[in-house]
Amino acid sequence: MQNKLLTILICICLTATLLAQKHSEKKSINLIKNGNFENGEGKTPKHWSPFDGQTACWDKTNGNPDRCLLLDTTVLTVDKKLIDADIEAFEKKGRSQGGQYDTVGAHQGAWAYAAPIDVKPDDTWFILSADVWADQPSSELFMPLILIRGFQKITAENAGQNSSWFHEHYKDGIGYSDVFGSKDLRRASREGDYLQVYRKTLFCRNPQIKQWRHFEVGFKLPSIKKFRPERILIKPYAFWPSGHYRFDNLSLRRATKAEVEAVNAQMPSIKEVLQ
Repeated sequence: MQNKLLTILICICLTATLLAQKHSEKKSINLIKNGNFENGEGKTPKHWSPFDGQTACWDKTNGNPDRCLLLDTTVLTVDKKLIDADIEAFEKKGRSQGGQYDTVGAHQGAWAYAAPIDVKPDDTWFILSADVWADQPSSELFMPLILIRGFQKITAENAGQNSSWFHEHYKDGIGYSDVFGSKDLRRASREGDYLQVYRKTLFCRNPQIKQWRHFEVGFKLPSIKKFRPERILIKPYAFWPSGHYRFDNLSLRRATKAEVEAVNAQMPSIKEVLQ
């Protein structure tokens, strides 16, 4: 009888251990595909929105280590318009001459999007992390960012109820709403679009130039249905001062409340860049 009970207890302990291990492995998975930018070919790494090769570049030698995303906000806005309209014409012409206030850094900035991440019903806590480098110092107001944007899918029932700027980041016919855009992007929502309902930002302030630094932020998704995203987009972004900004080792992982609180308690103070 004792041997039988002992066998049952051992089985229960082994099962609990395996379940805990499986849960831990699930939390440790990086949801950002190719977050270290090592895979792909051409001018765009695998699992990322198309890079234009000028404002968003696949830097293959200056990462942390190896490859990374380079956002160049010194590109002039007039050149960016030509790049988007006719890249061959731009490459034939080359860069224009202009001042710092004529750059994309002084206007819309530069960015790239990681592949969409679908949220599971039981997802609550997350930790976003990345390594960031810049040749311009951060300030209280200006720094490289990683934007977290959450969306709900537009169904046939609610199509047309919202008007916004819908961007096709992945050239796949799917529009994602945002708070800015050109006139041709402004329209009513359509079935299959994604409406933005959630925002969070990782502020990557670093007073030291040309040095890699690791940044993390933890966050909790809303439980209210109206604001709870079904899909998340991760957007490295840079604007002012006009310069060169590198991003590497991006990671979004499921976490616990305790892990999120621990990460956020260690976030650097804004006072660091004001000294």
